[in-house]
Amino acid sequence: MITRLYSSEDDPNLCSLWGANLTNGDVYDSDGRYEIHPAGDVKEDPRTETLREYCYGIILPIICALGIIGNVLNLIVLTRRNMRGTAYIYMRGYSAAALLAIVFAIPFGIRMLIHRDRGKWAEFGPAFYSAHLELFLGNGCLGVGVMMLLVLTIERYVSVCHPGYIRPVMGPPRVTVVVIPLLTFIIYLPSVFRGQIVKCVWELEGPYVYYRRDNTEFLGTLFYAVYKIILEVIFKLIPTILIAGFNLSIMIAYRRTCEKRRGMIISRNTCCKEDDPRKFAEERRLFLLLGSTSALFLVCVSPMAVLHMTIAAENLSSFSFQVFRALANLMELANYSITFYIYCLFSEDFRNTLIRTFKWPWFSNPLCHQTDEVNTLNRGYHKFLSTKMSII
Repeated sequence: MITRLYSSEDDPNLCSLWGANLTNGDVYDSDGRYEIHPAGDVKEDPRTETLREYCYGIILPIICALGIIGNVLNLIVLTRRNMRGTAYIYMRGYSAAALLAIVFAIPFGIRMLIHRDRGKWAEFGPAFYSAHLELFLGNGCLGVGVMMLLVLTIERYVSVCHPGYIRPVMGPPRVTVVVIPLLTFIIYLPSVFRGQIVKCVWELEGPYVYYRRDNTEFLGTLFYAVYKIILEVIFKLIPTILIAGFNLSIMIAYRRTCEKRRGMIISRNTCCKEDDPRKFAEERRLFLLLGSTSALFLVCVSPMAVLHMTIAAENLSSFSFQVFRALANLMELANYSITFYIYCLFSEDFRNTLIRTFKWPWFSNPLCHQTDEVNTLNRGYHKFLSTKMSII
């Protein structure tokens, strides 16, 4: 580490990057951020500060709080005895990845709110984390969540649409949930080198301060240009297309099964016609679940993919671009924060397990004890509910 910077008496605002001199020119960040001179003056639209306060000081903490509570409850419920199937293993992996991603988003929000984009740290540790680990850990956890989601979708698709195939299709689930994080973080490893630490002193013999900036030499290489595209294809484009396609096939297959079963029941016993409205309601709930959550995944994830591909120096001074960037970050984080609440809304099994786990007497009612009264169609419905995580 550099122990001494320049000793010029003419300009004490001097910085060093591992021994290399830095000029006082502008340094721009490739992530769509406003940068500062090494001398410390900020160059940004005046409205950006207000945008930062609302997005990262109010909205992001609310999303993180809801997401942490929800995913912790998810993990508690999904480890109960009646939640032991293959699908639930992938659901637990997804919830764990989402929880870690939300936790790693908290330092990002603090940096954006207090230290702004480049930061100004008195200690080397926080500066190192911001420059080298922040994006690596956060995006890595999000990538693990997407891959868990995709694997679960494939398993559910094969189970519903091709029940004759050998399962689990993706191999032993406990091995898969270990291999996915390892491969994902290896793929994201080059992002560790995106940032650099700038060490500055503002007064002669004064204390050091640390800033972060982009490693422009690395980001300008052909390798990184290709790597950035590959990341978006692997973790955004392909999963979005496959998840939407597989879930559409699941909905079509389930509807055909429901129609066949309904016809068989009605033909055997006309008195069963009285149950049709309830069965129809169950079917509608499943279709609303699959359709709404598939649309939510598409809407929340797509802006981030667009942001990664459109970041350029000419967009950095645009306030509208900064608004889009903040919204993309918040929407992607929200997508991983609402899983628990979707479960509670659509899945009676999940609600009942949650109530029994925490023994909430004020929620006790006959609905919690309907398991033995479920008819053939409802059993099929609850089986298909295990696909819900494949589109969240």
